[in-house]
Amino acid sequence: MWWESLTNLQQTSFIIATVATILMILFIIMMLMGMDGADSFDGDVDFDADIGGDVDFDTDIDFNAADGAVDVYNSDSIVLISGLRIVTIRGALAFFSIGGWVIFLLADTMQVWLAIILGFIAGSVAAILLAIAMKAVMRLESSGNLDYRTAVGKTAVVYIRVPKNNIGKGKVMFNHQGRMVEVDAITKVKADLISKSEVRIIGLENETTLVVKPLEKEK
Repeated sequence: MWWESLTNLQQTSFIIATVATILMILFIIMMLMGMDGADSFDGDVDFDADIGGDVDFDTDIDFNAADGAVDVYNSDSIVLISGLRIVTIRGALAFFSIGGWVIFLLADTMQVWLAIILGFIAGSVAAILLAIAMKAVMRLESSGNLDYRTAVGKTAVVYIRVPKNNIGKGKVMFNHQGRMVEVDAITKVKADLISKSEVRIIGLENETTLVVKPLEKEK
């Protein structure tokens, strides 16, 4: 049989690539249907095990393991390079899908170690390209053609940690004007708003930056 003629490496890479490809297609469909965001956080399983840390080579290096926030699907990535969220579930699926197929196709034509290295490189490139594409999509969704004045009073979910006391910007996600948007946000409370926490939009700092506070502060 065809399956029995494959090497162990080919069988393993085929299974991984097939599962990753199917999951990636499903997540893309969910995103296009508007299920990729705050309303679907509790139903997804995240690969990146967010510890609330980010590395931004453009600005600063900030590790906040104390946050202990475990996000899902659209989390603040462990590795944030120039605004690109590399280590996310989407990036992982792209990595295993493309990398797995490359290994599967090359495993019987070259040495195993070389096929694995090329598969790793191909998967990494795919994850980076996907991160670039998602950044462009999010930027388009968050562009100034949306009127965020009507968002005041709505609830949102923290996507990237919002620093306390207005010392920096984070990001929140919520449904606005019929689509899921990712928007810059600040807070004036005395504690960081960690990933996945729910917040209330209470105002606008400018046309594209929201002012938020945690829901529990309203009680």
